[in-house]
Amino acid sequence: MDLYESKRLYQKVAAELKKRIADHEYAVGDRLPAERLIAEEMNVSRTVVREAIIMLEVEGLVDVRKGSGIHVVGTEVRYQQALPESADDDEFLTAGPFELLQARQLLESNIAEFAATQVTKQDILALQAIQETAQKEDRARDSQWDKEFHIQVAKATQNSVLVTLVEKLWQHREQNPYWRKLHEHIDDRAMESWCEDHEQILKALMRKDPKAAKLAMWQHLENTKQMLFQATTIDDDLVDDRYLFSENPVVHLIRA
Repeated sequence: MDLYESKRLYQKVAAELKKRIADHEYAVGDRLPAERLIAEEMNVSRTVVREAIIMLEVEGLVDVRKGSGIHVVGTEVRYQQALPESADDDEFLTAGPFELLQARQLLESNIAEFAATQVTKQDILALQAIQETAQKEDRARDSQWDKEFHIQVAKATQNSVLVTLVEKLWQHREQNPYWRKLHEHIDDRAMESWCEDHEQILKALMRKDPKAAKLAMWQHLENTKQMLFQATTIDDDLVDDRYLFSENPVVHLIRA
């Protein structure tokens, strides 16, 4: 099986696991092999396996129990993803959650860098107001303040195209069923760190420091990636998977 023929690796891995479930190689009640073993067998990263498992979980085939593994709970797909209205929508709806996050990390870190050179007093006041709202809320999962903050940073570039790009990514983030399933594994208290990260981004913008703004946004989304990855970790061994998130060479130079 050549996994690299697939447009998206996680879909190919999920298809292979579904076939094994349908063929009763893994029966209802059985525990799937450890994530690490699946990754080694199929010669893919653990991030790809993680996205494949999330897909199976959304479809009602497996149940992920932190600390006890992945258990088969069904042999037939219970959830059928709606057909996209266009090819562009298909690209977003079928994207893995970590793939979407990677796109945001690459795009929004550069947007923050440019925003630091264009930001106005009104932009700063708007961001401060969002932060004040966040401090008052209980930081419930997917709070509106998180989305508003990232879109407002894009607005600080004074470039409507960049704003539209960020809005579109957030729209598809909210619609993507795999992202929604991923978020079910997050402890609400962990959301507090996002507000703290936002504060570092805001401070860099207030100083009009492009390098610091880029680094703060990159680190914020890196922290988010790590949080989500750890929230869905089901194996006991430690994970160091940089398949989708290798270090940004520009940020690396900033740190030097």
